[in-house]
Amino acid sequence: MSDPINLIMPVDERFRDLGPAVCGKYVAAAGGTDADSGAMADALQKAVATVTAGASGTDGVELDFRSPGGAVEVTVRCHGKSSVVTQALSVSPST
Repeated sequence: MSDPINLIMPVDERFRDLGPAVCGKYVAAAGGTDADSGAMADALQKAVATVTAGASGTDGVELDFRSPGGAVEVTVRCHGKSSVVTQALSVSPST
């Protein structure tokens, strides 16, 4: 399990890749595979696009990362909207 992370980023398009990039690192730190990281980052990017629709340049996008046993969960909030994205982590075969 990884420690929780709270990130607030500008709604501006120039910062849209920041959330998925942090998400990929967070999934890896929680023990996820590259495939887990990619799937979660893609899902997060879609969630951010959904909750930021209609937001102004002064709004911030809040990302709350958690890893409740065997999964990573990110709550996305902006402009009075929210979405929760969850990715189960793959189990690596033992060596």
